[in-house]
Amino acid sequence: MHLEIFPANNGDSFLLQLENIIILIDGGYVDTYKNYIKPKLVALAKENKKISHLIVTHIDNDHISGIIKFIEENKKDSIIEINNIWHNSFRHINCIDDNLIFKGKSLSKLVINYTIKEEKNIVEKNISAVQGSTLASLIHKYQYSWNSEFNQNAISTDNELEIKISEDILIKILSPNNDKLKDLKKYWKKELFKKGFSSDSDLSDFTEDAFEYILSLEKERKRLQKKNVSSSTSFNIEKFLHEPFEEDDTATNGSSISFIIEFKNIKLLFLADSHPTVIISSLKKHYNQEEFPLQFDLVKVSHHGSKNNTSAELLNYIDSNKFVFSTNGLTHNHPDNETIARIICRKTKFTRNLYFNYNLDSIECFKNKSFETKYNYKIIESNNLPLKIDFNSDE
Repeated sequence: MHLEIFPANNGDSFLLQLENIIILIDGGYVDTYKNYIKPKLVALAKENKKISHLIVTHIDNDHISGIIKFIEENKKDSIIEINNIWHNSFRHINCIDDNLIFKGKSLSKLVINYTIKEEKNIVEKNISAVQGSTLASLIHKYQYSWNSEFNQNAISTDNELEIKISEDILIKILSPNNDKLKDLKKYWKKELFKKGFSSDSDLSDFTEDAFEYILSLEKERKRLQKKNVSSSTSFNIEKFLHEPFEEDDTATNGSSISFIIEFKNIKLLFLADSHPTVIISSLKKHYNQEEFPLQFDLVKVSHHGSKNNTSAELLNYIDSNKFVFSTNGLTHNHPDNETIARIICRKTKFTRNLYFNYNLDSIECFKNKSFETKYNYKIIESNNLPLKIDFNSDE
């Protein structure tokens, strides 16, 4: 079993190989696809392999842009065959009643200037936009199997809790639930209202495009800049434990598809950009109280290590010797010191390895031998190259 974590600037992209099952999770930016994903998929196709599942966790440029470019180039499997796509779009949540009805201009008058993001020298201020089709329109155009394991409904814990994709592989769904999908739909409608449009609920390809376009514009609430810490000798890790926790409230992040992949004796937790209260609620549906804290073989930390997406309460339910942070740190100052402190300051009998797919100046103060010994953790950086982690699945 092998996991590859691609450098995706401030985004996410993971390729998981479990014997003959290949799962691609998110695609970062266009250049993430061009530089890392595409060459890997071309090589796999030459070995007569195919993608079992392409999982697009939510509509956000740092997760979706590379996938749009991939689907656009792949057309109907010209690069590699895709058996299943998991992705929630308007057609999957249209049936959720949000009680928002208002009149305005017809959606046919909405000008959609849909763009996807492309890296330039992996510097955030130089990220450019290129014209692109929406992901929903491309999936529909090329007639991929889309949420078929959910009967073409939304991927939601209220629809299915578990999907068995092979004799040895089980995926347990943790997020979103229908309430978070309702929040997403309401956010979309409210943004339309601000622009003077109707809450027209008629399903059409244009409505799909309008849905994805509006959601791609959502911005995370502006956050305070972190203070620069000049000396690790004056750096107090435990002070971050006393900072109040305020949960992320963005609708797109709340709609993230998060899940556990179980393969033989291995459990991997992929949290996308999910909200911790939803994850805790779902974990309680899947496991008994006496099983907590669950020991995972890897945890992909939610929302690039944002302090608003990893609560102390969530960490009472999960632990691992491998925590992965996917970010270059140039957007929103991720990861936050609070998140790292919450993870490492818990008592442990094993070493927690913190994996970063970029070299980050912001974590320099955690690279302290006395801290590493006291809190029993180790920092592993990939020098801005793909991070590769192997797992032994022998029972």
